[in-house]
Amino acid sequence: MKKIISVLLAVAMLAALTVPAFAADITISKDEPAAGPDGAQKATVDVVTKTTNTEGADAYTYSVTFPASFEFAWGDTNAKSATYTVTSQLLLGASLDVSVAANNGGEMTNENTASTLTYTLTNGGSTHFTEVNNSAAPTAAPSVSIAKEEYDGVPIAAYTGTLTYTVTYNAPTP
Repeated sequence: MKKIISVLLAVAMLAALTVPAFAADITISKDEPAAGPDGAQKATVDVVTKTTNTEGADAYTYSVTFPASFEFAWGDTNAKSATYTVTSQLLLGASLDVSVAANNGGEMTNENTASTLTYTLTNGGSTHFTEVNNSAAPTAAPSVSIAKEEYDGVPIAAYTGTLTYTVTYNAPTP
Protein backbone atom coordinates (compact mmCIF):
# COMPACT_ATOMS: atom_id res chain seq x y z
CA MET A 1 0.00 0.00 0.00
CA LYS A 2 2.83 2.40 0.85
CA LYS A 3 4.43 1.78 -2.55
CA ILE A 4 1.20 2.60 -4.37
CA ILE A 5 0.76 5.83 -2.41
CA SER A 6 4.41 6.73 -3.05
CA VAL A 7 4.00 6.16 -6.80
CA LEU A 8 0.77 8.20 -6.87
CA LEU A 9 2.43 11.07 -5.00
CA ALA A 10 5.42 10.98 -7.36
CA VAL A 11 3.11 11.12 -10.40
CA ALA A 12 1.17 14.03 -8.83
CA MET A 13 4.42 15.92 -8.19
CA LEU A 14 5.59 15.40 -11.78
CA ALA A 15 2.24 16.61 -13.09
CA ALA A 16 2.54 19.75 -10.97
CA LEU A 17 5.96 20.53 -12.52
CA THR A 18 4.66 20.63 -16.08
CA VAL A 19 3.85 24.08 -17.45
CA PRO A 20 1.34 24.30 -20.27
CA ALA A 21 2.14 26.62 -23.16
CA PHE A 22 -0.80 28.75 -24.24
CA ALA A 23 0.83 30.61 -27.13
CA ALA A 24 -0.78 30.01 -30.49
CA ASP A 25 1.43 28.56 -33.19
CA ILE A 26 1.56 29.52 -36.85
CA THR A 27 2.02 26.78 -39.42
CA ILE A 28 3.07 27.21 -43.04
CA SER A 29 2.45 24.17 -45.18
CA LYS A 30 2.58 23.24 -48.86
CA ASP A 31 -1.20 23.50 -48.99
CA GLU A 32 -1.15 27.23 -48.21
CA PRO A 33 -1.10 29.57 -51.19
CA ALA A 34 2.02 31.69 -51.73
CA ALA A 35 1.66 35.15 -50.20
CA GLY A 36 4.34 37.07 -52.06
CA PRO A 37 5.04 37.74 -55.73
CA ASP A 38 8.26 35.74 -55.39
CA GLY A 39 6.25 32.64 -54.53
CA ALA A 40 7.51 32.58 -50.92
CA GLN A 41 5.19 31.79 -48.07
CA LYS A 42 5.57 34.26 -45.19
CA ALA A 43 4.20 34.73 -41.68
CA THR A 44 4.53 37.75 -39.41
CA VAL A 45 5.19 37.04 -35.74
CA ASP A 46 4.99 39.53 -32.85
CA VAL A 47 7.98 40.08 -30.54
CA VAL A 48 6.74 41.70 -27.33
CA THR A 49 8.34 42.81 -24.06
CA LYS A 50 6.50 42.75 -20.75
CA THR A 51 6.68 45.27 -17.89
CA THR A 52 7.56 42.54 -15.39
CA ASN A 53 10.93 40.93 -14.84
CA THR A 54 11.75 37.23 -15.10
CA GLU A 55 10.47 36.64 -11.55
CA GLY A 56 7.12 38.26 -12.40
CA ALA A 57 7.73 41.41 -10.31
CA ASP A 58 7.51 44.98 -11.66
CA ALA A 59 10.61 45.65 -13.75
CA TYR A 60 10.90 49.37 -13.04
CA THR A 61 13.58 50.51 -10.62
CA TYR A 62 14.93 53.68 -9.05
CA SER A 63 17.35 54.79 -6.37
CA VAL A 64 17.99 58.20 -4.85
CA THR A 65 21.33 58.70 -3.08
CA PHE A 66 21.95 61.56 -0.61
CA PRO A 67 24.32 62.38 2.27
CA ALA A 68 23.71 60.61 5.58
CA SER A 69 24.80 63.63 7.64
CA PHE A 70 26.40 67.07 7.55
CA GLU A 71 29.07 68.22 9.99
CA PHE A 72 29.93 71.84 10.71
CA ALA A 73 32.99 72.92 12.70
CA TRP A 74 32.05 75.54 15.30
CA GLY A 75 31.72 78.88 13.54
CA ASP A 76 31.74 77.33 10.03
CA THR A 77 29.46 79.34 7.73
CA ASN A 78 30.35 77.59 4.48
CA ALA A 79 27.43 75.88 2.75
CA LYS A 80 27.47 72.08 2.62
CA SER A 81 26.03 70.35 -0.43
CA ALA A 82 22.77 68.55 0.30
CA THR A 83 22.37 67.42 -3.29
CA TYR A 84 21.28 63.95 -4.33
CA THR A 85 21.50 61.76 -7.41
CA VAL A 86 18.73 59.82 -9.11
CA THR A 87 19.24 56.62 -11.08
CA SER A 88 16.05 55.25 -12.60
CA GLN A 89 14.48 53.13 -15.29
CA LEU A 90 10.74 53.65 -14.96
CA LEU A 91 7.63 52.65 -16.85
CA LEU A 92 6.86 54.80 -19.88
CA GLY A 93 5.04 57.89 -18.63
CA ALA A 94 6.07 57.40 -14.98
CA SER A 95 8.18 59.91 -13.06
CA LEU A 96 9.79 60.71 -9.71
CA ASP A 97 9.54 63.89 -7.64
CA VAL A 98 12.32 64.45 -5.11
CA SER A 99 12.41 67.21 -2.49
CA VAL A 100 14.39 68.17 0.61
CA ALA A 101 12.84 69.91 3.62
CA ALA A 102 14.24 71.37 6.84
CA ASN A 103 12.55 69.77 9.85
CA ASN A 104 11.40 72.12 12.64
CA GLY A 105 12.26 75.14 10.50
CA GLY A 106 15.94 74.14 10.56
CA GLU A 107 16.19 74.36 14.35
CA MET A 108 19.10 72.46 15.88
CA THR A 109 19.00 71.45 19.55
CA ASN A 110 21.20 69.97 22.26
CA GLU A 111 19.59 68.07 25.15
CA ASN A 112 21.84 69.80 27.71
CA THR A 113 20.85 73.39 26.88
CA ALA A 114 17.75 75.38 26.00
CA SER A 115 19.79 77.27 23.39
CA THR A 116 19.27 76.45 19.72
CA LEU A 117 20.97 77.07 16.39
CA THR A 118 19.11 77.30 13.10
CA TYR A 119 20.47 76.09 9.79
CA THR A 120 19.26 77.32 6.42
CA LEU A 121 18.29 74.99 3.57
CA THR A 122 18.60 76.48 0.09
CA ASN A 123 17.01 74.95 -3.07
CA GLY A 124 15.11 72.23 -1.25
CA GLY A 125 12.04 72.38 -3.49
CA SER A 126 10.72 69.50 -5.56
CA THR A 127 12.56 68.36 -8.71
CA HIS A 128 10.80 66.26 -11.37
CA PHE A 129 12.63 63.33 -13.02
CA THR A 130 11.26 61.44 -16.03
CA GLU A 131 11.66 57.75 -16.93
CA VAL A 132 15.42 57.17 -17.41
CA ASN A 133 18.19 58.82 -15.37
CA ASN A 134 21.80 57.87 -14.74
CA SER A 135 23.10 59.62 -11.61
CA ALA A 136 21.06 62.74 -12.45
CA ALA A 137 21.17 65.64 -10.00
CA PRO A 138 18.67 68.45 -9.46
CA THR A 139 19.21 71.57 -11.58
CA ALA A 140 19.48 73.74 -8.46
CA ALA A 141 21.63 71.87 -5.93
CA PRO A 142 20.28 71.98 -2.36
CA SER A 143 22.68 73.14 0.35
CA VAL A 144 22.74 73.62 4.12
CA SER A 145 24.47 76.50 5.93
CA ILE A 146 24.60 78.10 9.36
CA ALA A 147 24.86 81.89 9.49
CA LYS A 148 27.52 83.52 11.70
CA GLU A 149 24.83 85.15 13.85
CA GLU A 150 23.51 81.70 14.82
CA TYR A 151 26.77 80.87 16.62
CA ASP A 152 26.77 84.11 18.62
CA GLY A 153 25.51 84.01 22.19
CA VAL A 154 25.00 80.25 22.52
CA PRO A 155 27.17 77.75 24.37
CA ILE A 156 29.50 75.68 22.24
CA ALA A 157 27.95 72.22 22.03
CA ALA A 158 27.00 69.53 19.52
CA TYR A 159 23.64 70.74 18.17
CA THR A 160 21.56 68.41 16.01
CA GLY A 161 18.83 69.05 13.45
CA THR A 162 17.35 66.98 10.64
CA LEU A 163 16.42 67.19 6.98
CA THR A 164 13.82 65.03 5.24
CA TYR A 165 14.33 63.80 1.69
CA THR A 166 11.03 62.82 0.07
CA VAL A 167 10.79 60.63 -3.04
CA THR A 168 7.40 60.29 -4.75
CA TYR A 169 6.85 57.70 -7.52
CA ASN A 170 4.22 58.90 -10.01
CA ALA A 171 2.71 55.95 -11.88
CA PRO A 172 1.85 56.51 -15.54
CA THR A 173 -1.71 57.53 -16.25
CA PRO A 174 -3.63 54.98 -18.30
